[in-house]
Amino acid sequence: MTTATATPQTHALFDIPTAYGPSEERPFIVLAGARGLGKSTALRELREAHRGRTPVALIDGEETRFDRPPPGRPPETWSPAYEALSAIAEQLGEPVAGAGRITFPRLACGLLAVAAGGWSDRGLSRICAEAERVLLLSDTGGWLAGRWVGKAVARLVSSMSLQGQPVVEAIIEAALEAFSEGMSSSHRRLRRGAVWYRDHPHAAGSPKLGLVLLSRHFRAGGDARTHAEHHLVRALLADLDDAYAGVVPRAQRTGRPVILLDNVQEAAGRRLLESVLRDRADGRADQVAFFAGLRGQGHPALRNAARRTLPEVTGAGGWAPGGTPSSHALLVSLPPLSPDETRQVMEAACGPGQPVPPQLILSAHRLTGGNPLGTALMAESARRNLPRGRTGPADLLLADHAGRPAYQVMLDHLLPDEDHLDELAVLALAHDHDSAVTLAESRLPAGFGASGVRALEDRLAAEGHGPAPDRFVGDPFLRTLLSLRLRHGNADHPDRTAWRDAHRTLATHYGSARPLHRAHHELALGNSDFAVAHLSATFREADPRNWLESLVFIASAPYTDGPDDRGTVALGRPDPALHPRVRRLLHAVWQLTDPLVLPDPEVAERMRQELEQLSAARPADDVFLWRASRDWPDEAVAGRPLRVG
Repeated sequence: MTTATATPQTHALFDIPTAYGPSEERPFIVLAGARGLGKSTALRELREAHRGRTPVALIDGEETRFDRPPPGRPPETWSPAYEALSAIAEQLGEPVAGAGRITFPRLACGLLAVAAGGWSDRGLSRICAEAERVLLLSDTGGWLAGRWVGKAVARLVSSMSLQGQPVVEAIIEAALEAFSEGMSSSHRRLRRGAVWYRDHPHAAGSPKLGLVLLSRHFRAGGDARTHAEHHLVRALLADLDDAYAGVVPRAQRTGRPVILLDNVQEAAGRRLLESVLRDRADGRADQVAFFAGLRGQGHPALRNAARRTLPEVTGAGGWAPGGTPSSHALLVSLPPLSPDETRQVMEAACGPGQPVPPQLILSAHRLTGGNPLGTALMAESARRNLPRGRTGPADLLLADHAGRPAYQVMLDHLLPDEDHLDELAVLALAHDHDSAVTLAESRLPAGFGASGVRALEDRLAAEGHGPAPDRFVGDPFLRTLLSLRLRHGNADHPDRTAWRDAHRTLATHYGSARPLHRAHHELALGNSDFAVAHLSATFREADPRNWLESLVFIASAPYTDGPDDRGTVALGRPDPALHPRVRRLLHAVWQLTDPLVLPDPEVAERMRQELEQLSAARPADDVFLWRASRDWPDEAVAGRPLRVG
């Protein structure tokens, strides 16, 4: 299946850096949320839009190159942040029309000193490759690049100990001598880059000692390495500052350099994020427009970051940092796709030869909540299955895709590498931690218990799927997919009774103490009598708003297997008595709000009539019931949530 391609957010992102005056600090923009919301796509499109116009770099913290050192590289001289800085500088150094190539002499000297900590007279080919990669960061390109780099590398190799032990001081000294003796512009830049390290803490004005200390701190690991990585980030930013606003300003450069960090929660991007925010809080300005994608809703490094929606930050400034590093970031949530954007995605996927039913578009939008990835996956399933006569949301989710149901493919995208999908599918029926523990202790393998529930809560939170009021799994789309997995079973370990057993467990758990929740799970089992009795008994005394909210909550129960007779019950023979009327209304709301079926306009009209009659039964306070009779039918047919009030 395809991934999300619709990103109306991208164009709005262009406005963020220009919403602040030239002398004002730009916020470090962090696009936060779960998978599938378009963060990665927006960052990729930003890169493509800037490429060739201004220096731009994009890294993804989840790429495998940030997992471990290259073959032969000692771990103590490598880190994800080291690799990230190298990759970013290489991309920012790509030619830009109308301006010269940016060079990174400060960063190159620092990276060279760190790498030298793992060099000896063994593995010379690897050493030469590492040194060449670093030194080229300070070169403007051209046919002479290979010649001077080769000579510099040879000078470094000759300085190594014959005993095979790395001697960082000797290598750094040889590098400084090579930079001093060379006459090319690259050597001159590296000389200036090395001089920058004389201000390193405790360097006492000696560039050599500064670089030796940097290498030593990096190899020490822990907080010392974090300090060294911070200094390398500062070197990158100093090189960019020199390119844009140094002693010889590059007036021909337009805009600002753009650095894009996807999955910034991983170590590769997180170190850059933390270093930049700390420097900005200390008053160190930089020339970069930073954008990042964050899995989840927050991170300890962003504890005091302001939160905005995308429309709130694109029209005008309205932001100022506080006194903490994290306040210099701005957490931005991307808006979901609108119904019209959902239509565009589905029609584009199906093509002009396969019209998409308007009701399916509205139902797909209700099902996915405008999730761009979910919408794209539904569109792909529609492309495959509409020609086969499968036109409902459930049809598209249950359809086969390469031997697996489409809903399982969607789960793989939204929760990849999740080893406990079966357990999570059971817990998705829960409403809070306590009910989840009840399910775990009665329906899951022995030993899972409360600790397993906590682990899955943490996993969901890390993925950006926190709980919602009265829901253990907050996202309705993900909850629906998990419910389908539970209902239809795992192909490897089918269990057709698990779905009913889980609902029965919760109905018993709530009992008479929480009748709304019991009614919800009884209804899922196909037993509507308890729900009808409860709603009928409370109708005359309950606050109308609360009564309607209770009706909607109970009717949000997933439908059981078997023929769907909800529409038949809703359209049954009119009977003015309260119990039959409530039964018809309950089944109407149940059918019309089910994200897996197309809403029936005839059932919506009957819902309107039932609500009108119930409103007449309470003339003193019928405003909520009357308003629901006016609004709910249109909202249901349009695939919108039923609002109360």
